Amino acid sequence: MKAITTVALLLAGATSAVADISDEQQVLNAINNVGYYADQGDWDRVAAQFHPDGAVLDYTSYANASAGTSSDLPTLLPAEIVGAWQTVLPGYDRTHHLMGTESVSIDGDRATTTSNIYATHILENEGEDTWVFIGDYQHELIRTGSGWKITFMRANLRAQLGNPELPALAMERVKAEAR
Repeated sequence: MKAITTVALLLAGATSAVADISDEQQVLNAINNVGYYADQGDWDRVAAQFHPDGAVLDYTSYANASAGTSSDLPTLLPAEIVGAWQTVLPGYDRTHHLMGTESVSIDGDRATTTSNIYATHILENEGEDTWVFIGDYQHELIRTGSGWKITFMRANLRAQLGNPELPALAMERVKAEAR
């Protein structure tokens, strides 16, 4: 009987650990999916990572961002977030958002993350074709009935490589293609 009780307790502990790992993986999937699906141009899936009531974007460390640079940082609906990013990201020939060295903290139905970001943007032009954003992301998420959803996203620019004018060129390209 003692052996059965011990096994039952071990299994109960394993189930709890699996649930914690599962939540952590779900949180990581949500934050990583933003960049992955943006690189694919799958805007519906990008929007699906954000809370349906909206999220705050803080890109104040990078003044040339398409959203999240105002002093009041309003809550944006997922469609507004995607709309802002669509003013620049489709203007590149290719993008690759690589996140890593991620830290996740879960407290009940809330999670916070910090991760390094190395975002490569390529646009063939008369100058340097590459611009790289190096920094970190901080996210806050809430568990909902449809999974973990982002409610806050901060990008902290630490360094840039390549052509810092590429975002403006990408925006010009998007505007020109819309005409």
